[in-house]
Amino acid sequence: MLLKKRVPLMFMWIFQWVKRFFQKPDSVPIEKFIKAIERSGYIVKDENDKNIHQHHQKVKWLFIISAILTVPLLLSMFLDVSFLHRFEIQLLFSTPVILMGIYHFGKSAVQSILHKSPNMDVLILTGSMAAYLYSIAGWLLHQSHQYMFFETAASIITFIMLGNLIEQYSVAKTTMEIKKLQASADIKYAVRKTEKDGKTEYENTPIENISIGDVLLIREGEQVPLDCKVLSGEAEVNESIITGESTPVYKKEKDEIIAGSTLVKGSLEGYVIRRKSETILAQIVEIVKKAQREKTEIQKLGDKISAVFVPLVLVIAVVTFGVNYRLLGDPAESMMRAIAVLVISCPCAMGLAAPTAVAVALGIAAKNRILFKTASAFELLEKSNIFVFDKTGTLTTGEFVIEEYKKYAEDYSDEKILSLVYSAESRSLHPVAKSISKFCSDKKAKGSLIINFKEEKGLGVSFKEYNDSNDILYKIGSFRILKEMPLTNKQYDVFVTANDRLIAAFKLKDELRKGAKEMLQFLQKEGKKVYLVSGDKKEKCFSIAEELGIDEQHVFYEKLPLEKLAIIDQLKKQGIVCMVGDGINDAPAMAKADVSVSFNHSSAIAIDSASIIISHEEVFSKLKTALALGKITIQKIRQNYFWAFFYNVIAIPVAAVGFLMPIIAAFSMAFSDVIVVGNSLSIYRKKV
Repeated sequence: MLLKKRVPLMFMWIFQWVKRFFQKPDSVPIEKFIKAIERSGYIVKDENDKNIHQHHQKVKWLFIISAILTVPLLLSMFLDVSFLHRFEIQLLFSTPVILMGIYHFGKSAVQSILHKSPNMDVLILTGSMAAYLYSIAGWLLHQSHQYMFFETAASIITFIMLGNLIEQYSVAKTTMEIKKLQASADIKYAVRKTEKDGKTEYENTPIENISIGDVLLIREGEQVPLDCKVLSGEAEVNESIITGESTPVYKKEKDEIIAGSTLVKGSLEGYVIRRKSETILAQIVEIVKKAQREKTEIQKLGDKISAVFVPLVLVIAVVTFGVNYRLLGDPAESMMRAIAVLVISCPCAMGLAAPTAVAVALGIAAKNRILFKTASAFELLEKSNIFVFDKTGTLTTGEFVIEEYKKYAEDYSDEKILSLVYSAESRSLHPVAKSISKFCSDKKAKGSLIINFKEEKGLGVSFKEYNDSNDILYKIGSFRILKEMPLTNKQYDVFVTANDRLIAAFKLKDELRKGAKEMLQFLQKEGKKVYLVSGDKKEKCFSIAEELGIDEQHVFYEKLPLEKLAIIDQLKKQGIVCMVGDGINDAPAMAKADVSVSFNHSSAIAIDSASIIISHEEVFSKLKTALALGKITIQKIRQNYFWAFFYNVIAIPVAAVGFLMPIIAAFSMAFSDVIVVGNSLSIYRKKV
């Protein structure tokens, strides 16, 4: 009689505790909300690794305590020890486990229901609470051990916690390469040079307290803390963190050094040109994180299915109980089968199918100096059947050599022309402009003061000379700036005009980029269509196309940026288009393409327009790597989704007909997501 009074009181205490728990959201750690969001298929950005570690430790201890309390309950199934079969003892051991389960899974379950998107925590708590409450009610009503399933209730919570623990450590492995990249960017202190009372001093300063323009001392063997320009000294610098090349690069005064690179030999003083959050390495890390948060189309489809999966399982569980009770007439066995259906279902595996594969692929890509700005770029690159390449600076090196310079106007001296050209071309980032600027500099051109400078994509530049009484408008550009094109001038590439009168011309020579021919042959062998789109002259485009094996019908020459855009628009009607370019004039076409690739040396606008950025020196070798990685990643995502669906399609009917005990179901469900993570990690073993 005393026991009967105590049990309802205990049950009321449990109810009040659970009620208070749900009424006080502030008492729930932030990690709980993060976990709930992650289980919905999203990735939460958390800059504090310490918080993540604390959360993992908390889950670890919850599991250990739950396991200690669950073991005696499991032993009661195999050992004939009367003490372990007593109702109050089993209630005493199982209740704390249930409370820990409510603490660990409860908030996530309630939040998912409130947002009309119930998750796997709903199934876990429904199954464990059903077994727990059924056991209490069965004992109170029948005073019989055959209605007690406390070991089932506790085992469900314990095995799922074990699965969560293994999942957390497994998922941590998928982001291993990204964490290495972050670690390279996480430099805490730098040696800052200061002047005090006329004396030069060097002091260790937190990175956060260093401003643009501050002078830093970087010694041999140290990492460069922030992006700097060399003020004094010289050194050999290992920039493999950015370029992938382990061969040290010689740096001297006015050269730029990148945060995260290491001084192999020598020491430097440099002034800071970018804050910590703005360094090239920080931007790379942020791009990778952003890509992790973004979803592929196949993942979005999986999310839609997952959204209806949990409600469907709840319905199947109710139907399972009803049908089994009608056929068997045994409420206990019917309840166990319904609970097995709830527990065996694993929408978590669906939630992990794409994010884990993408996280591993992003890490491998980052290690190879390939940056995928979006996760969807993996899928689009894998599906691309049309590849469009720019010529200058993409298929070719862009490092032009001036083969010939010719003056046409007798009233202009070479010195005057080269000085004007140098002043104008040194303002442009175009590879041709850089080469001509260097040629003029080598010819000792001093430069002139110019005004009204204007750069027009695909044409060239125009300007006037400061204090010119004749107000002459100068233009430098392709043949398009000429009013008429004499046959004798067709061999030249860049022209200089004064009030539309030809005064000089330059003949250029460009070389194919290493690996370009092999890359295009590989694409054609794979059944991809390859196109060349360029603003250059017909003769040069056909010459390059012939050397690379591109069909003349796939060559578009003398095209302006808007014309390139129209070509991409037309090609998109034939399939998925990947555009590879590097210049300002390529940016509109790259933005229009389904997926686009740019190189680290490209113009800023081209990099902004690209979906994928390759910062390695062997760009075409890494483009091939990116293609292989895209193919493998989508393959693994499809395998993961197949496993998740196959597992549920087989497991749910097996559980419904009674061939699977709830305890075994919990154990199986706990490890189904580990299989998905393991399959994603297998990308590391693939050769790309």
